[in-house]
Amino acid sequence: MRLLDLYFLSNWLPTVLNDLGASVSSAAAIGSMLQVGGVVGTFALGSIIDRFSFRALALVYFAAVFAVGAIGQLGHSVVFVTLAIFAAGFCIVGGQIAANALAAGFYPTSVRATGVGWALGIGRVGSIVGPLIGGALLTAKWSTASVFAAAALAALCAALAAFCLSRLAGMGGSGKGAAEQPASFEAGLRPSTTAGT
Repeated sequence: MRLLDLYFLSNWLPTVLNDLGASVSSAAAIGSMLQVGGVVGTFALGSIIDRFSFRALALVYFAAVFAVGAIGQLGHSVVFVTLAIFAAGFCIVGGQIAANALAAGFYPTSVRATGVGWALGIGRVGSIVGPLIGGALLTAKWSTASVFAAAALAALCAALAAFCLSRLAGMGGSGKGAAEQPASFEAGLRPSTTAGT
């Protein structure tokens, strides 16, 4: 769902902004704030999650619901829509990088790269479907507010998934779960040594 939102916004923001009256160059510049917010979010969320656990990622995605929804409501104001797009980039693009680290906590060291690769590969379905859904909604003449409300729904699904995964991974507390999992898994694979053998 995160990649669905990410690629939906990346592909359709300039077009929607242009339809709202912005020039092509202005629409491209304003739309680029999505990636600027993502860069800031990537750096900020790393330290936030280190300090507060992966449940912070779920809260960031809940914030994305409001940021994405606000884009559709604030299209009349260049300043406010730019801030909303920056906030959406912070939460969605920055959150996607943090989600990679969350996914890594589910796999033992020996298969971690493969597991995360599969998770990202399946997530790429969203990167294909997102622009298609956006195009279908715009072709169906949905209002700008309705289109971004639909995108906010995808962010809500991502927030709920991130919250559930952070609990399943055992990272909701001190964040020690990810560090301890591989060690305990590998310890379980080693043959036990007893005296006299």
